[in-house]
Amino acid sequence: MNNEKVKIEFNGAMIFGAAVYVGVVIAATTLFISFILSAFPADAYLSRIVMTLAGLLVGASMVAFPVALHLWVFEKTHRVWATIFYYGEMVIVFVNTIVSFMTLLSKNTGYAVPEWAVLYEPFSVGALIYTLLAWGTVFLLDPAHQAIQQEREFKGNFQKKVSKKKLEYLDTAEGHASIQAAADAEVMRTLEESKPGVKHWGAGVATPAPANSPFTTKAAVSPSPLPEADDDQS
Repeated sequence: MNNEKVKIEFNGAMIFGAAVYVGVVIAATTLFISFILSAFPADAYLSRIVMTLAGLLVGASMVAFPVALHLWVFEKTHRVWATIFYYGEMVIVFVNTIVSFMTLLSKNTGYAVPEWAVLYEPFSVGALIYTLLAWGTVFLLDPAHQAIQQEREFKGNFQKKVSKKKLEYLDTAEGHASIQAAADAEVMRTLEESKPGVKHWGAGVATPAPANSPFTTKAAVSPSPLPEADDDQS
């Protein structure tokens, strides 16, 4: 009973913490998007839509990193890099949020933006490229991806070695014998196909032509001798 109560309280604390985390990310993302859109004319609809989506993706990345660390990234090297990129993006979001707030504040209240913030403003969109770099590296370092690449490398090396052995086999005595046997069979097949003969319609098989037999002269038949006259005839 106590274990179930502790589990419910733990899950409730995680849900509450996640809600707070997501809420802060939404606030920072909204401020950053407002700052980015101020650089585009009001009628640049396509650019404004694309950059709004880009700002939302940066905010979504801040939500995706802890989820990935909790559910996906477990291998040591993979986890170290994912953690580094996570905190690096957190620093970028932190700086961008402050610069965005100061810039918007100066436009509405006349606040004097520090020089370093003014110089940083053009580089704030680098958060988009950083997010691309971070997640691209995390996916490339995934052990499952590396296993797939190693399997492909194995198959490629195997085929190369098999082909190399085939070429080496041709220079051996057995290879020469196999080549000679194949050549002999090809020669015999060619000779069989080139024999003269009579081809029958639709058969494609030549049969030897019968030899012309000479005419046969029949033996002369001698007439039977006449019967001798009867001597008793009178």
